[in-house]
Amino acid sequence: MKKKNLPVTNIGTVSLMMMFIVLCMVTFAALSLTSASHDARLGQKLADRQTEFYHASNQAEEMLAKVDDIIASAYKTTTDETAYYRTINKDLLLCSAEAVWTDQELDVMFQVPVNDFQTIQVLLDVPSPQQIKSEQPGSFYKILSWKILYTKAWKSDDTIQLIQ
Repeated sequence: MKKKNLPVTNIGTVSLMMMFIVLCMVTFAALSLTSASHDARLGQKLADRQTEFYHASNQAEEMLAKVDDIIASAYKTTTDETAYYRTINKDLLLCSAEAVWTDQELDVMFQVPVNDFQTIQVLLDVPSPQQIKSEQPGSFYKILSWKILYTKAWKSDDTIQLIQ
């Protein structure tokens, strides 16, 4: 009697299928690992930027408190408008805030750096002593703007050449 020969491809097909499945699993594992690593780096960058921003925002709040103290002190210790503004100008030099005059009104501006390319800029309107008494008792300034300024120009990243 003749022996039946088993085809060799049956054993090879199972082995090839197993190798393909293992290769797919290794590929997906590598992709998952790189994706998780990238997400972790991105999350850390975002956390660092947010920490920088909140630190600068706290410094801006502290600076605002100093300016508020300066204006309140000038309001309480001076009697006329000229002496009021002169006292504010003199004291602002000590706390690195800048007095800006616009149409007979005093504005106070200061900046707090966030990082190498951003800064928080605060602009305050300082009313006269008569306006404080009549319109806003107890409020020595009005915040005109509190914004983030970019200090460096944006550079586009065009280093990747997809088509040669």
